[in-house]
Amino acid sequence: MEVLKTYMSYKPPKDMHANSQSRELEITWKPDHIGYYPYRNLRLVCPCAGCVDEMTNKRIVDPATIPEDILITKMQLVGNYAVKIVWSGGHDTGLYTWKRLAQLCPCPECEQQPTTGKV
Repeated sequence: MEVLKTYMSYKPPKDMHANSQSRELEITWKPDHIGYYPYRNLRLVCPCAGCVDEMTNKRIVDPATIPEDILITKMQLVGNYAVKIVWSGGHDTGLYTWKRLAQLCPCPECEQQPTTGKV
């Protein structure tokens, strides 16, 4: 299998499904490459200006304010490059680009690959 971070980082996924039972966003990048992204982990890396200082790029959201049982209530595609996620707490300003989601892919193969900006 080709490494997702170098091959697929700008291409939209084949499928995306929010699983409220497991609290994971399931992203199918290719038929043999599926990433399961825990909701809370995604919320913690929200790239919006309310979560990241625009001048310093320092994360300013307090992890203690993000509940363990957070849910995705809605998702909306943004062009051909990102998805906007609406969270159960009402937060809805972060755009998660395909590139960033590929960098964050938690599958075992991707976890072994070095990535700039990996959290």
